[in-house]
Amino acid sequence: MVLKRIVFCIALVLAFVGASASASAQRLVLVRDAEIENTIRILATPIFRAAGLDPASIEVHLVQDPSLNAFVASGQRIFLHTGLIMRTENASQLIGVIAHESGHIKGAHLAKLQDAIRNATAEAIIEQLLAGAAVVAGSQTNRNDGGYPRDPRVLGGGNSTAMQSFLSYTRSQEQQADQAAVGFLERAGISPKGMVEFLKILQVQERIYVGVGRSAGYMRTHPLTSERIDFLEEQVAHSRTVNAGEPAQFKELHARMVAKTLGYFDPQRALAKYLTSDNSIAARYGRAMAYWRSGQTATSLTILDGLIRDYPRDPYIHELKGDILRDSQRPAEAVTSYERAVALLPSSSALRFSLAQAQVNAGQFAPAVKNLDQVVIVEERNLGAWDLMARAQSGLGNQGMTDLATAEVFLLKGDRDAAVYKATAAQRALPRGSPGWQRAGDIKGFIESGRPRR
Repeated sequence: MVLKRIVFCIALVLAFVGASASASAQRLVLVRDAEIENTIRILATPIFRAAGLDPASIEVHLVQDPSLNAFVASGQRIFLHTGLIMRTENASQLIGVIAHESGHIKGAHLAKLQDAIRNATAEAIIEQLLAGAAVVAGSQTNRNDGGYPRDPRVLGGGNSTAMQSFLSYTRSQEQQADQAAVGFLERAGISPKGMVEFLKILQVQERIYVGVGRSAGYMRTHPLTSERIDFLEEQVAHSRTVNAGEPAQFKELHARMVAKTLGYFDPQRALAKYLTSDNSIAARYGRAMAYWRSGQTATSLTILDGLIRDYPRDPYIHELKGDILRDSQRPAEAVTSYERAVALLPSSSALRFSLAQAQVNAGQFAPAVKNLDQVVIVEERNLGAWDLMARAQSGLGNQGMTDLATAEVFLLKGDRDAAVYKATAAQRALPRGSPGWQRAGDIKGFIESGRPRR
């Protein structure tokens, strides 16, 4: 896993289940993980196709937060919280969440928000949603070992009411989204029972919060009522696919995703769950991740070497080994593991980005630039990739291309003056008429005209 840390003065976590906040400045973390992104894409693709959405246009973003949240922006970007992933008991429950949010997209229930953020980066989307939201004070002392608050906090005061109104759905919209979701699941040949199961998990959570005088954030944006659950149960009971079994591939992918996420964010709970007597790939995977996160790197690498012997063509096992070697300050060995992962799955821009990071750390700047060139073709709004590109070009002594990559970074951050300054510097350093010189001119033109990025 690659963590991109973004510090905001306030924190707001939105949508399927609610909000998490603190009076103190929060650190919002976007998590890049090739395997989890790919798993979510595989699980979500049948739903998006059934909903008439283009799967290729969907971006998946993972937010490090223990709350059970997900948010879909403008039909192009899914934000899933790690807490939601870890809480789902099977793939159908997670697919149900995605199907429900797809219902909101098709119903244009947040059209105002979608228009506002259609061309924004993932980070800018979150910043826009943060703007104007006040956060209620709340104690953060009751935390687990992973640094997560044990209880979600709620929004309050100031402009939070307006923000909740901006993002909230009516009961009618919730019913429409539920009904649409069941239809999507049917057309995809997937049982909708997971939707009901997950709503009941949320209902139990809501009762716990009400019992201690608070309201779970889900109620603030997605009204959860007994009538809604009754309606959905009726829809599910008459569904053509109610008894459809979960594909074996979905079960394995979900099990691995949960094990990996739990091992990373809550290693002690993972070690308690995945006992050494369990030799399934998910359990071994979870233990390897948990031992690494607990500081037992040698034990983790031993488990991974065993998995590689058993599954030599699994790119994500090689990736995890690369992650561990990179963080153990063994960059050359990390490069070897990442190269194997990319060779097995060359289409993955997330794997290529991890390889480029290791190459920069190892001083291999030229191959890093080649890999980053491919990453930004697929992910032109990947701020981290452009920042790494600037480092790699600087390592090669290419001042003009360093300035150009830095201009891309400032453009994505919305710092217009800095972007123009760096683009101008790039044009001075690069041969007139070269592709880089032309791109620098384009950046200046975009800013002057107010047009979208490309």
